[in-house]
Amino acid sequence: MKRKHLFTTILGISIVWIITGCANLNLSESLPTLIPTEYLPTVIAATARALVTQVLPQTQETQQATEEPTVEATFTKEVLVPNNPELATPTPTIYAASENIKTEIPYAELQFISPGELSRIISPINLHAYLIPGDSGRARIELLGEDGRLMYRKLFVFSNPTTIQINLRTEIDFEIKGVAETATLLIRTEDNYGRVKAITSEDLILLALGESEINPAGDLLAPIIIQEPSSKTLIQGDTLIVSGLVRTSSALPLLVELINTEGKVIGNRLAGITPGFEGKHRPFITELNYQVDSPTWVRITVSEWNKWQTGPAQLTSREVLLSP
Repeated sequence: MKRKHLFTTILGISIVWIITGCANLNLSESLPTLIPTEYLPTVIAATARALVTQVLPQTQETQQATEEPTVEATFTKEVLVPNNPELATPTPTIYAASENIKTEIPYAELQFISPGELSRIISPINLHAYLIPGDSGRARIELLGEDGRLMYRKLFVFSNPTTIQINLRTEIDFEIKGVAETATLLIRTEDNYGRVKAITSEDLILLALGESEINPAGDLLAPIIIQEPSSKTLIQGDTLIVSGLVRTSSALPLLVELINTEGKVIGNRLAGITPGFEGKHRPFITELNYQVDSPTWVRITVSEWNKWQTGPAQLTSREVLLSP
C-alpha cells in the first residue's frame, strides 16, 4: 500500500511539472526579445549601413514633354581629356584660397569642348561636349536667349548608360531678330528619380550675319566640388555640414539643398563663399537642418544660379543616406 501511495504521489508531481513547463514554454515563445534601450542607436546604424550597400531601385521612365524631342544616341566613349592642341592644358592641382595646403581639383562631369566661352557664332552651333549621363542615360541641351527665353531644347537618351564620360556632337539651329544677341548654352543631366544630377552652362554671342569666331575651351576643371560629406556616406542626427570649393565670378552665395527620392526638398540653406582671387577655387561651407523618420536616401545639390535667377547656371551633387 505504501509503495502504491508513493507511486501515485510521484506521478501527480510529474504531471504538474510537465503542465507548468509547457505553459512557461508557450508564454516565452509568444513574447519578443526586447532590445535594451542603450543598444537602439547601434541597431539603427547597422540597419542604415546595410541600406548603403543595397542597389537603389530603378524607376520607370516617364514620358517627356512635347517640347523636349528625344533623340536615341549611341556615342563612342573617349578619354577624359580630349587630344586637342587648341585646348588649354588642364591644371588639376591648385591651392585653396584660405589654406596653405595642396588640393586636388577633379575634372568637370560636364565639359564644353567647343564652342568656348563668349564665342561669336552664326547658326548652327556645332556643339562638342563631354558628359556623364549616369544611370538615367539622359542629357538635356538648352539654349536660352538674353532675356531668358527658351530658344532650343533637346533630350538625348543614351542606349548604354555609363559613369564614364561620353563624347557628344550635335548641331543647334537658332534664329534671332536682331544683328546679335547674347545667349546661354546649358547641359543638364538627371538621375533615375528625375532629380538634377549636374548642370553646366556658358555664354555665347549669336550672330545673324557674318562669320563665326570660335574661342577654345578653358581648363575643364569642375567649377563646384563637394568635399564633405563623401558620396554614399551614412549621416545620423538632424544636422548636416556641407563644404567644398567653388570657382565663380559672382558675389552671390551658393544654394545647397537636400532632395529625397520623391523630389521633395527636406532641407536647404545658402552657403557663403570665402573671399579670394577671381578665377580661383574658394572654400564654401554651410550647415543644414533636416528631419527624417527612417533611413532616407537624399541628393545633396550645390548650385550657382544664373543671371536671371530662374535656375542654376552650375550645379553638382552627390547622394548620402540620412538616418534619425
